[in-house]
Amino acid sequence: MESNETNTDLFAICKPTGILAKGLYFERKVIFLFLGLILYIDGLIWAIAIWNPRNTMGAPTNAIYMITQMTCGTLILLVYWKRNKYIECFNHFERSAQINTLCPTVACYLKKNRFITTIIISLAFAAYFGTNCVDLHTILGNQTRASDVYKRIFIFGIRIIALTGYFACLCFFIETCLYIQSYFLQVETQIQILSISESAITLPEIRKIRRLYCIAIENTEKINSLSMPYIAFYFVLSLVESHFAFIYTIANPTLYVMLICIAELSTFSLVIYHMIYINYLATRIYEQVYSFSFKTESLVVSKEIQMFLTRIALANVGLTFLDIFVITPTCSTSLATISLTIALAAPTLASYIKS
Repeated sequence: MESNETNTDLFAICKPTGILAKGLYFERKVIFLFLGLILYIDGLIWAIAIWNPRNTMGAPTNAIYMITQMTCGTLILLVYWKRNKYIECFNHFERSAQINTLCPTVACYLKKNRFITTIIISLAFAAYFGTNCVDLHTILGNQTRASDVYKRIFIFGIRIIALTGYFACLCFFIETCLYIQSYFLQVETQIQILSISESAITLPEIRKIRRLYCIAIENTEKINSLSMPYIAFYFVLSLVESHFAFIYTIANPTLYVMLICIAELSTFSLVIYHMIYINYLATRIYEQVYSFSFKTESLVVSKEIQMFLTRIALANVGLTFLDIFVITPTCSTSLATISLTIALAAPTLASYIKS
């Protein structure tokens, strides 16, 4: 990051953190190459397992994990390939916004959500780690040759490192979503400051906020363009993976399978929530901006407020799925409908898996 940029320290708390984020800031190519390579190797191991008749996971599950790991490895390499664009996006808002103070609620919001994310990701990692340890112990108990034992330990090591890479990729995307959310929280704070003011609203004040909102939209669109491959693959793969884990739990309700199902559904819900919340934050300020119209008698200011309201009312701000539709709170209803449909069909699908 450029040291001569204004307000860099002010907004440093908002910028993404984690292994991949620090690798971007300090251009640690080895981190991206290592994690990408490990994820590809893990994907190949899952691919080999598809053709292993003794494998108890089932070909569909192995195929899903293979695609997920290889896709994740590709996305990690893409992040490094586009590192300069990511860093530009992470510096654009504070450079263009020209804000002298960071709203205190942003720091609290980020701290709370990062803590929740850490807890959920840690529990999901623990679930995967624990089930892999149990699986390794069971397999080693049946092995007699030293070469087979070493091979299983090697696979276990690769799988755990690949799991770390997968969750690092997940955390980077969630941190990126939180960074976008911080824009709109900052805009909302400026609106609230203006709302509690007893003096009449002036044209420069409303234009300043509208300009800040437009900068937030502009940077959201830039990050959305960079993150489009991740959003598309994760949205589809995780939707399939989490629901398949649910069906597999119905078919084979063991502790091992239940833990994996809970981990899948938890991480999927966490990521979808943060994607949806961007659009929610961008549109919930409508009523607050509308209240400005009662605090002015100027026709020019009223027109400026109306233009601001018209932009907010479009409700097309946020991350998109291949630029086809914006991921909004309405998507949660659609996902709930899909989940309900799959849940109703789960007994039939579970019996098919058992057979």
